[in-house]
Amino acid sequence: MKRTRIIKAGYSGGKILQIPTDSFLESFPDGAALIDPTTSIVQMNSRLAQGVGSIDGRPCYEVLAGLSTFCPFCPFEDLVRGTAAAIEGAIHDRQGRICSVSVRFLSQAGERGLILEFVRDLEAQHRVIDVQMKPGEVPSYALKKLTGLLAVSRDLMGSAAFDKKMTNVLKHIVASMDEALGVKVWAEVDDKTYGVPPAKQAAKVMGKAINVEGKARGSLYAACPTQECLPSEDEYVLEEAADLIGRQVEIYHLEAQLRQSEERYKKLAANLAKEMWTRTEALAKETGYLEGILRCCDDMIITTDLESQIVEFNPAAERILGYTAEEMQGRKITDIWINARERNQLLEEITVSGGIRNYETRLKAKSGEIREISLTLSLLRDEEDRILGTVGVSKDIGRELAIMRELELLNQNYRETIHFISHETKNSLIVIGGFARRLLETEGDHERAEQLKIVYHHSQFLEAMSRDFLMMAELEYGEFQVRKRAIKNFYEEVILPAMVGLKERYPESFKSYDASMGGVGNITLMGDPALLEVVYRNLFGNALKYRYPDGKIAYGVLDRPDSYLFNVWNEGPGVARDQLDRIFDKFYRVRDETTQDKRGTGLGLYNIRRIVEAHGGRIWCESVPGKWVNFLFVLPKQ
Repeated sequence: MKRTRIIKAGYSGGKILQIPTDSFLESFPDGAALIDPTTSIVQMNSRLAQGVGSIDGRPCYEVLAGLSTFCPFCPFEDLVRGTAAAIEGAIHDRQGRICSVSVRFLSQAGERGLILEFVRDLEAQHRVIDVQMKPGEVPSYALKKLTGLLAVSRDLMGSAAFDKKMTNVLKHIVASMDEALGVKVWAEVDDKTYGVPPAKQAAKVMGKAINVEGKARGSLYAACPTQECLPSEDEYVLEEAADLIGRQVEIYHLEAQLRQSEERYKKLAANLAKEMWTRTEALAKETGYLEGILRCCDDMIITTDLESQIVEFNPAAERILGYTAEEMQGRKITDIWINARERNQLLEEITVSGGIRNYETRLKAKSGEIREISLTLSLLRDEEDRILGTVGVSKDIGRELAIMRELELLNQNYRETIHFISHETKNSLIVIGGFARRLLETEGDHERAEQLKIVYHHSQFLEAMSRDFLMMAELEYGEFQVRKRAIKNFYEEVILPAMVGLKERYPESFKSYDASMGGVGNITLMGDPALLEVVYRNLFGNALKYRYPDGKIAYGVLDRPDSYLFNVWNEGPGVARDQLDRIFDKFYRVRDETTQDKRGTGLGLYNIRRIVEAHGGRIWCESVPGKWVNFLFVLPKQ
């Protein structure tokens, strides 16, 4: 059994006009189909359904044209988006038959609009014409009639006014007939005449009824002064044209009904909006408790209706912005926003999310000054959960922001100072360490050599500390840059230099680093080798500093489709679970009996986190306290 579907056309006020697709599609003289924006056929009329078979879930180009992709003449997606004009009378080979195809988009039909397609089988309605014939083999009279009817159909489906359409239609009908007959054509529809009837009424007049929904609405006439009746071919043209005009009148009638319904629903929507406004006013008058809150609150409270007009403007808003409540009542809320578009975007956001909190923006005071505020905005609803408008609570944060800007300036000065001191200290310590190392190489006295070792190792520690401070300053001062390039051998370009850099600080433990303990292999990725060396130098240094005596150290890599997972592991006291998320914070150091005799700045892990994140990666720590600790980080391959 055929299913009856409904075209749902939406109008303002949320009302729906429903039209059965059966009667809608069967009203057209040609094959007609409704197609949804996904290319699936919704329904077709009986003229088009013959021989097509099942349409459920199948795209239009497959069902109607037997193709595996979109028809070459049809800009389907552009029609749906409304960026392409309707197609009128395109000639198309449909499964071996020559057809005239017209396509238009009905934007208000259904939930997302529907495509309406007309298909006229030219071979079925006219004498068979093989479009592959050579010029001269098609009978000229048949081609002339066919061309005329196609022009009539095309003009009737156009967007011009009905009077203009009828003027062109009558011209096409006359042009399709034998010129020697001197035929005059005119039409009468709904007591209105289109065209010019002969001045002297002739007896040789043929009329074809123009029917709409089974009722006569007029006639299409042809007067032939040269013979008693029209040739059968011309009579056929007249009859087909009258049928096409009737279908167009029916479409106009449906469109008029739709327009009337739209006007009616617009009035209903306007009345509903007026009623909502009345109820909002009544609610404001009857809620004395709410008025007390509005009056006593130190924060701005502003409510609006559905049209974004201000309803309530509390005394705090008067004090902060300088307007009186009487001045602002009924005005658009966007009048006091620096950026009206921003407020409209927020309204769209809270319609979905229900509200926003602590949103920083700027408003215009009456004096012209700018007020910086922190806004909490939400929908205002009644007891039945119907939306009445919005309510915004705002705090003047201008003074707070000024203090924060001043604090940021102080922080900037602090970062500059740290950067300068660390840079100069590092240079001096490099010189001190270099001289101490050369003195050690030539010192023969054992006691003095031991003293020089102490000086040298302290200078190395201070140099490492100044390097950590310098890296932190560069990270925060804006001089930090990641210079990525293809690292073709990660072990030789990153791991090995990090090991060599630690050899002097941990000469007895350098043997602990061995590729057989996990290694990273010969991998390739995009990164800054100098910065990644800093990451490994810090992780290896921590592993050596905090491991158990003779505890094992391992490092490795896991190859993933788009990234590498690296790790540095060591046996040792590990990190308590409540400190795992804090060890990457600036200046944070684990505080327990296992670390109290270890020196450090608390900057190493902070710096390497910033470096890993600057590479588009992520770093974290896992540990079993008393057994081991494992630092893992992910880097993208590209």
